[in-house]
Amino acid sequence: AVKNTFLLVIITVPLSTGLALLLSLALSSIKKVKELYQTIYFLPYVTNTLAVGLVFMILFKKTPYSDGFINMIIQFFGGNSVDFIEGPYWAKMLTIWIVLPFKVLILTSALASVDQNLYKAAKVDGTSSFRTFTKITLPMIMPMISYLVITGFIGAFKAYSDEVAIFGTNLNAAGMNTIVGYVYDMLYGNSGLGKTHLLHAMG
Repeated sequence: AVKNTFLLVIITVPLSTGLALLLSLALSSIKKVKELYQTIYFLPYVTNTLAVGLVFMILFKKTPYSDGFINMIIQFFGGNSVDFIEGPYWAKMLTIWIVLPFKVLILTSALASVDQNLYKAAKVDGTSSFRTFTKITLPMIMPMISYLVITGFIGAFKAYSDEVAIFGTNLNAAGMNTIVGYVYDMLYGNSGLGKTHLLHAMG
């Protein structure tokens, strides 16, 4: 459980923050239908976690009847199917997908709050796009990035419902238990202390 939780923290927090920054930069450069794209990206965040997990399973999980919608597309173009769900790495994609919309919203707002006069001055001086990003954009939005990283670490250490959405309540059997899942299992699970105490109380 500890190993899975730390893998979750190490993989999902940097990836989701980096992807959110790239998507936010892309959205900020779009003038038309910008609000539509923001709404589409934000939908998974306001949707129930289990519902998002079900959609994720339809897209990626192999079943006796199908290899998943994404694998069907890969096979259609002549590729080999990929086992996206099994293993400690691919399964973390769901958590990235769920937390990404909130981070995109926060970073898009942060980018919009940057003083445009700074960009105009950099353009007049002939500053490259990369230098403008590293010397103006990144320092100005760094407080928000720090906030997202800190809250991301806290959320990743509390992960439980995302794994249940894919693997069900028996996370031990799937080898995907987390610290929160372990505590829950010890209190209320079949092998936990809660059941032991209940059996003692029943006599």
